[in-house]
Amino acid sequence: MKRLIRLASLPTLSVVALGLGLAVSAPSYAQKSLELDQLMQGKASIPQLSFADLVEEVSPAVVSIRTTRDVQSRTFDDLPPDLERLLPGLRDRFGGALGDGQRRRATGEGSGFFINDQGHIVTNNHVVQGADDITVVLTSGEELVAELVGTDPETDLAVLKVEPSSDQRYVRFNTSANLRVGDYVLAVGNPFGLGGTVTSGIVSAIGRDGGPNTTYADFIQIDASINRGNSGGPTFDLRGNVIGVNTAIVSPTGVNAGIGLAIPADVAATVTDQIISTGSVTRGFLGVLVRDPEPQILSAVGLETEGGALVSDVTDGSPADDAGIEAGDIVLELNGEEVADSTALTRKVGAMSPGERVRVKLFREGKTKTVRVELGRRELERTASNDMGNGTSESQTTEQLGVSFQSLDEAIRRRLGIDDDVEGVLVVDVKRDSEAAAVGIIPGMIITQADYQ
Repeated sequence: MKRLIRLASLPTLSVVALGLGLAVSAPSYAQKSLELDQLMQGKASIPQLSFADLVEEVSPAVVSIRTTRDVQSRTFDDLPPDLERLLPGLRDRFGGALGDGQRRRATGEGSGFFINDQGHIVTNNHVVQGADDITVVLTSGEELVAELVGTDPETDLAVLKVEPSSDQRYVRFNTSANLRVGDYVLAVGNPFGLGGTVTSGIVSAIGRDGGPNTTYADFIQIDASINRGNSGGPTFDLRGNVIGVNTAIVSPTGVNAGIGLAIPADVAATVTDQIISTGSVTRGFLGVLVRDPEPQILSAVGLETEGGALVSDVTDGSPADDAGIEAGDIVLELNGEEVADSTALTRKVGAMSPGERVRVKLFREGKTKTVRVELGRRELERTASNDMGNGTSESQTTEQLGVSFQSLDEAIRRRLGIDDDVEGVLVVDVKRDSEAAAVGIIPGMIITQADYQ
């Protein structure tokens, strides 16, 4: 009989009142003095807050994930012809040989957790992206070969499948957590490959923006310590339910600085259910380019309410175009729900299914108008960012990864034949024994993403 992890009882706080006379029969002065002496000498029992029972219940559902993939080292002949003129002495720095062109194995680590008795495991997309082999390591040390069911890069989520034992524990998403800033949380995962590690903290913010490529999920900010390897692990409430999936940190150094970001449980549950059912995620498509309307625009068009999403362009032949939506319209409501801003509109549409008919309330030329739109299917269109991660300087990055970068200015683009629409930084040097060299990063590469940003 497979077991669902049961709800752990809440830890209780006991208060020791010394000398306050709170009991029905007030203790004598001598009795109170004796209690105080015992407490000071360490002989009295001191009640304390502990997460031990909770950790004992949930930790068997959390796993470590190991990945391997083939990486082919490149030779000098693979580099752009102008790179050596741009970076003189390149061959000398690498002893005359950049690589032998052979394929080698690169490894990675992360975390995940069981969500049902069928062996489905949730983790981050960036943990398993590009992996040739995926291994799941249980708390017992047992290793299981995992199958990749599907991924959703838009929310950085992925689902794996293994053959579990009959008594494998699993946990559930709390999709109605109603979190508040200040709520206690626990993060469980595999930081730095250490295996099961538990840290505690509080919810320090809700609805946090995660930066580029996170259109369809805002984040829960927690101060429980998470580091490299925690990615894909769960954040629990004090009842043992998952309220978030750890996915990123905000840090100038690349290690924990007290700001961790977790994908909310309601988003994760919806995405993973769809991946399990169909192997992929589909989202509704409206076909408009929107932005937040400035207050002066709202005032100029005579709209007294704040919020909404200003349509700046409409895609030809799109559902919005067919329904008569025009550039300059301000979207106020979707199916009767207010649209707070452009991001809210994008997320609302993305949460709907292709083919679904929706009511869109618009403001145009001083009047409101409602149109009906049959949503299309949104195709995956991702844009790389040149943000290297919260202001990390070149010297810090070089020290941590063994890589030096240079901005893509017009001269470099012209010499190396790099298109104007390519955003990122140029790798100009790589230390031979660094982590970057081990995974195949070489001078001449353009880095367009770092840690999902």
